[in-house]
Amino acid sequence: MRPPQFALRSSCTAALARCRTAVSWITEAARRATTWVWTILLGVTARLRSHAGLDTARDALGASLRGAVVEPLRYALFGRRAAVSLLVCLLTLPLALGSAWWVDTTLGYATLVELVTGTWYGTNPESGVFLAAAALVGLGTVSAALNSGLVPTSALVVAPVFGAALTRYGTTVPTYGGRTTVVSLPEAVAYAASVGVAVGVPIAVGGFLLGVALRRAGVVLADAGGPSRPAEQA
Repeated sequence: MRPPQFALRSSCTAALARCRTAVSWITEAARRATTWVWTILLGVTARLRSHAGLDTARDALGASLRGAVVEPLRYALFGRRAAVSLLVCLLTLPLALGSAWWVDTTLGYATLVELVTGTWYGTNPESGVFLAAAALVGLGTVSAALNSGLVPTSALVVAPVFGAALTRYGTTVPTYGGRTTVVSLPEAVAYAASVGVAVGVPIAVGGFLLGVALRRAGVVLADAGGPSRPAEQA
C-alpha cells in the first residue's frame, strides 16, 4: 500500500496534467474560433467592397446609358421642353375643329374627296391640295425645329387632316347592293382617325426629319461662328 504523501503527490500531478491539457485545448479552440471569425469578417468586408464597386459601376453605366440613349430618345419622341410639347398637343383640338369648320362651310366633304382624288391620280390636279400638303409639312418642320418631339409633331399635323375627314359625318354614302346610308358620328370618327394616321403621319415624319436637319444645320453654323458647344439632341 502506497504512503498517503505519495498518493497525494500523484493526485496533484495528475490534476495538474489535466489542467494543462484543458488549458491547451481551450487555448487552441479560442485560436481556431478567432481565426474563423476573422476569416468571416475579411470575407464579408471583401464582399461589401465588391458590391460597392459593382453598385458604383452600375450607377456609372446607368448614367452613361441615360445620357447616350434614354435622354436623346425622350427628346426625339416627346420633345426637348415638356411645356412646349403640352402646348402643341393642346393646339390639336382647335386645329381639328377649325379644319372641319372650314371644309364644311367652303368646300363640303364630296368636293374635298374629288379634289384630293383628282390630285392623287393626276386626272385633275389642284394647286390648293399641294398648298395644303406643303402647309402641313411646314407645320411639322417648325414644330420639330423648335422643340423636336415626333409625337407632338405628329399630333399637330394629324389634327387638320382628322378635322377635314370628320366632315364625312352626316353625309350619304353608297353601300353594297346599290343602297345608301347616312354616316353616323362613330363611323365618321373612326374614318377620320384612319385617314389622319394614313395621311398625316407620313407627312409629319417628313416634316420632323426636315425640321431636325434644319436645326442641326443651324447648330453647326452657330458653332462655326462662335465658341464650341455640345451638339443639341434631336
